[in-house]
Amino acid sequence: MKKEWIATHELIGVGGLPKTRQGLNRRAREEGWHKRRREGARGKAVEYAWQSLPDSVKKTLSLRSCTADYALSDQEPSTTWIEIHRQLSSTERDFVVAFVLREGVLNLLKRLDYPDELLTELVRD
Repeated sequence: MKKEWIATHELIGVGGLPKTRQGLNRRAREEGWHKRRREGARGKAVEYAWQSLPDSVKKTLSLRSCTADYALSDQEPSTTWIEIHRQLSSTERDFVVAFVLREGVLNLLKRLDYPDELLTELVRD
């Protein structure tokens, strides 16, 4: 992760953090995260030092900032999934398949911060 400071709105709900600004700020206070006033922002906007964040949050943010080295062309969805599967290492494949079998697709989408309103639509269908 190249950013040294992370805005509150970027942390909400990440890596098990609270899903509200108030909850996040309370947790940061309780855990003693280093913060500063956010430059150029109105009001009481703050940002938190990367080094003071919990390891689970750092890991999640790092994964989000990494771009995949996978090359996909425009094709049928099933072919895309097969190609993704092929490009994973055997360890990655086993991990992903085990997760989906154990947790299910909806939990996978939740962990990927899939929008709640779209998850609700999936459950209805």
